[in-house]
Amino acid sequence: MAKRIEQPQAPSAATYTCPFCFGSVDLKNIHYQCTNPACTKMFIRQLDEKGARKFRSKNMEEEIDIENSVFLGKDPGGPSPVTTKYHIIRDSSGTCDVCKKHVYKRLCPGCHNPIPQGAEEEGSTVFVVLGPKGVGKSHYIAVLIDQLKNSFSKEFNAIMSSATDRTTLKYREMYYKRLYEEGRKLAPTVSFEESRESREPMIYYLKFFKGDSPRVYTLAFFDTAGEDLDSTGKIMGLNLNSFISRASGIVFLVDPLQIPYINTRIRMDNKPPVGVNVANMLSDIANIIKTNNSLRMRDPVPIPLAVVLTKADVLMKVPENDEESSVLFGMSSSLNIDREKGKYDRTNFEQISAEIEEYMRRAVSTAFVQTVKEFKEHSYFAVSALGSNPTGSVLTRGISPMRVEDPFIWLLNCESLEDKMR
Repeated sequence: MAKRIEQPQAPSAATYTCPFCFGSVDLKNIHYQCTNPACTKMFIRQLDEKGARKFRSKNMEEEIDIENSVFLGKDPGGPSPVTTKYHIIRDSSGTCDVCKKHVYKRLCPGCHNPIPQGAEEEGSTVFVVLGPKGVGKSHYIAVLIDQLKNSFSKEFNAIMSSATDRTTLKYREMYYKRLYEEGRKLAPTVSFEESRESREPMIYYLKFFKGDSPRVYTLAFFDTAGEDLDSTGKIMGLNLNSFISRASGIVFLVDPLQIPYINTRIRMDNKPPVGVNVANMLSDIANIIKTNNSLRMRDPVPIPLAVVLTKADVLMKVPENDEESSVLFGMSSSLNIDREKGKYDRTNFEQISAEIEEYMRRAVSTAFVQTVKEFKEHSYFAVSALGSNPTGSVLTRGISPMRVEDPFIWLLNCESLEDKMR
């Protein structure tokens, strides 16, 4: 990886941003969990009438996890609360109040998701993938995670592992199985408004081994429904502003086929309809971040922004006429130049960014490019998660990713992330 992420680890921090609920956690005031299941049984038996109503589940060997139930939108006193067979200690003593032994599993006091070892030094790195409906967010996230776990990890001497069993299950059942095993397109992302459980991100630990001090990143990937970003009011109403404003980096996806200028000129079957105004959507996101972080409207947005043109494979075909040629990337495009492997190829990324920026200025609007410049650190990319256009819902040509890891490599090497990790 680039040299800058091989710096010595950061000094201990007093607070930690939970990558699940985005709460700011005082690491001196957290909850714990005892891994001895006998303590749960004993705790339940010792409860008085009031405590029994609050913590005793239908299964007498498990206790109700009030905080995690609320986080997942379930009524702790209802018919299906979240339960746990491991006793929760709701104080910062680090000692089980049943067996009196020291415990080591730390929990966020707000949502009861795990706080990893090393949180004081490493913190969490949350990358949010945003964009309009139908832009390909789910496909991008699914393929990016697979690439990070396999080819990326081999290239950069790293290991990526799931932080929780729920992440492993969610990725396999909702993404990997359908896409890689069944060879079918993913179903549309369910709105946060319809499913509270969709608010839970997929959390991974990415550990780089190069250098004397291995570095571990806690990564959280959110798959947001495009309709949830339709307006500032909706973003605020669903409380999406919290995780957007505390992100370590934003990947903003733009579908070229939804852009009017491109849609009317490109020749292909099953073209999607023209989409929403991406300049307005990005402007809303920038303003929300400024408001949530008490910034003035003229202040730069401190969160790095990767603007990603998706489905780039359709823009790299041989043009059928002059009109189509005006919206396609030719053989001289910088996208045809491979990046140097095993390092942060700044020159290659800068060449691509300059080309895509000019393309977006022409195809979308000058207003869009000006909004991108409100972000202190920004760069443009072009990727293809699938590598070819599906036939209906079937991936007839399989999956051949094109440069999906580029935005991620750039984000890991942004100055703001470097400062955070020091």
